[in-house]
Amino acid sequence: MISFVLFLSLLSMMTNNMIIWWSVFLMMTVIFIFLNKNMKSYSSLINYFVIQESLGLMFLLMNFGIFQFFIIMMKIGVAPLHFWIFSITNNIFSYNLMWFLTFQKLPFLLILVQIFWLGGLMLLFFGLMICYLQMFSLKNYKNLLVLSSTESFNWIIMGVFMSMINSVYLFIYYMILMVMLINKFSKSSSNWLNWETILVFLNMPFSVTFFVKVFSLSEIFKFNTIMMLVMLMMMFLSALTFSYWLINMSVKFYDKNQM
Repeated sequence: MISFVLFLSLLSMMTNNMIIWWSVFLMMTVIFIFLNKNMKSYSSLINYFVIQESLGLMFLLMNFGIFQFFIIMMKIGVAPLHFWIFSITNNIFSYNLMWFLTFQKLPFLLILVQIFWLGGLMLLFFGLMICYLQMFSLKNYKNLLVLSSTESFNWIIMGVFMSMINSVYLFIYYMILMVMLINKFSKSSSNWLNWETILVFLNMPFSVTFFVKVFSLSEIFKFNTIMMLVMLMMMFLSALTFSYWLINMSVKFYDKNQM
């Protein structure tokens, strides 16, 4: 499946034909349904199919202006157009969750690069603020993890607009580390929570999202220094939101079986 997704990604880079791009969207939907059919998470599969195919039809019909840029961003689940992803992730686990957060986005990212709109930088910046504010209202560990992944992906896309090669490298690095992390998570929303997970998603140095954000910030610094300062302040807010995990681990007696 990974090889097939890499082939579809290469195909989407080699052409700018709308019909071929729509065919890639359809194949990615089929792959996701095929991977999740054994999980019996039918509500997630139906939601995903309806959302993706409706957006795919809109992609074909609205082939003018910047509409396609917004449609692709919504298909990937980039903040602030990520409102639908929680209806999907609530019923998928372990490797399937990892796939949804990483490999499922790869062909869409490469198509987004080809139709990028420079004004989309401010939309991504606004999406980051929405993510940080939303983190304050979330108390479910799994949703916090999904939102953290969405936020990191926003950073990667902002880096794509600045430097394509750096961002492809970062995305590969991000995918490899998410594969190593998420496959350890079980069906429970809490029994995988430990100090290692907390330190990783708190943006500690040499953790998963640390390098993604440092390199993205270095690219943004060349473009807009004021934006970089605001980003640093927002990163501090994200550390505050994940302190909820720290409090849970520090002041409560933690029992995997009776959480």
